[in-house]
Amino acid sequence: MEQLEIKALVQSVLEETKGIEGYFVVRAQSRREWSMRLSNGRFERVATGEDSGIGVQAFTEKGASGFANSDVLEKETGRKLVEKAIQLARRNEGIGSKANRQIWMVPPVQEEVANTAQKGFAEIPLVELEKMVMTLHSRLSSSFPKGVWQSSYRQVEEVWCIGRSDGTLVSFVIPRAVLMHQGTVRNNDKAQSTLIHRSGMDATLLIEELADSILEKKAIDRAEFALAVCAAPQLPSGHYPLIIDYGLAKGLAHEAFGHAVESDHMNESVLGENGKLRKGLRVARPGVSIIDGPLIGDWANQPFSANGLPRQTVTIVRDGVLEAGLGDVFSAEEAGMPVTGAGRAESYAHVPLPRMSNIRLLVEPMLPLIPEEHLMDEVKAVRETLLKHGEMLAGEKNLLLLGYRGGQVNPKTGDFVFQCDGIIDVADPDLPIYQPSIFSGKILSALEAIRGGLGEGCYDAIGTCGKGGQSVASSGGSHRYLLMDVDQQVSLGGEQA
Repeated sequence: MEQLEIKALVQSVLEETKGIEGYFVVRAQSRREWSMRLSNGRFERVATGEDSGIGVQAFTEKGASGFANSDVLEKETGRKLVEKAIQLARRNEGIGSKANRQIWMVPPVQEEVANTAQKGFAEIPLVELEKMVMTLHSRLSSSFPKGVWQSSYRQVEEVWCIGRSDGTLVSFVIPRAVLMHQGTVRNNDKAQSTLIHRSGMDATLLIEELADSILEKKAIDRAEFALAVCAAPQLPSGHYPLIIDYGLAKGLAHEAFGHAVESDHMNESVLGENGKLRKGLRVARPGVSIIDGPLIGDWANQPFSANGLPRQTVTIVRDGVLEAGLGDVFSAEEAGMPVTGAGRAESYAHVPLPRMSNIRLLVEPMLPLIPEEHLMDEVKAVRETLLKHGEMLAGEKNLLLLGYRGGQVNPKTGDFVFQCDGIIDVADPDLPIYQPSIFSGKILSALEAIRGGLGEGCYDAIGTCGKGGQSVASSGGSHRYLLMDVDQQVSLGGEQA
């Protein structure tokens, strides 16, 4: 269903709520997706999918709520959902469920955001997309036959409309696409894999990759690095000066910090006290900032919350001081923070939760760095820049960590454990390579150790974020690299599984 059709449907369902005592939020979504996966020159899977539906969240005057949804986008179905949702809300009120009247207080919004994609979802037929992806896959396999390659392409279009009893009606389209190459290499009886991506809004990214081969060159570079990692020694456990790339920095900002300032978990957060955000707490050095907010064309872009509020750009940390959190309409006040439109839902069938969009970690001062086409050339440029500006910490290893392989965080204690692809000692002019090690420590210690940024901002480190049984797109980054001092609460050590 197209944007105007969904908007008209939501308006008609809202009409059904008139005369019914209560407050209603109506969410409708239509989603289309194409995906394909190739391995060793053959298609493993080509899939198309469509999903659409409507969800109605109802609130009694006292603030008890009920929720009902259906995968049928029709007015009559919407009417039945309205009745069911308010019945559930009244029943919940009767059994004394927790009440929340905040939705009654928010101002109305009316806005329509057009699709920002350069090409419509089906403008390039699926068979043509298959040909382009096969060409890119085959070209990479021929260019680097020492690796076993898998390539995948995913293209998604989500059309949303959210309406509320106060007259709010917002609609928007989220287009996203990503091309990925995953390579596995073997050397010295060991195997190492690498995964790199290029994201955009639509199939334009395939056309661009066919012309400039940016992702192919990056894949070959990372595969060569993976071969060297296979034969590399293990790094002794310890505490070192670190340089982390923007993918790992995004992981640090997202997993170790962003979740800790979401308004629904302040009682369980290291950044909360008595259920309130610890605003004014110094968490990093002057010059360090953490910002979350939507970016047009980004993998995780969302201009409005799933409650119909504008998604604000929030400076979480400003100049090293905790300033704000990510507040949704239902939990922000209790957490001692303003509502920032942070509520996101995986689909029409889910109740929104406060979530990040694009989170980035920025530092002043920033040292200039011109990106190089090849990985090791850029590593040399990093070394030269650090030497030139007196930022190479003398007498010890200065370790560059490349790649982010995920990890775990305990938001209550602030402990984190991350994994990387490999390590290079840039203090040594020979640039020796080491096997991946566990990067672990305390959230606040890691932030306090950040002393500078290297290179312009890179915010396209993408992923999928899971919370409360829901998965949504996530993204973010930092400067191309971040510089970190030695800290006894931040360590490298242990071989990755």
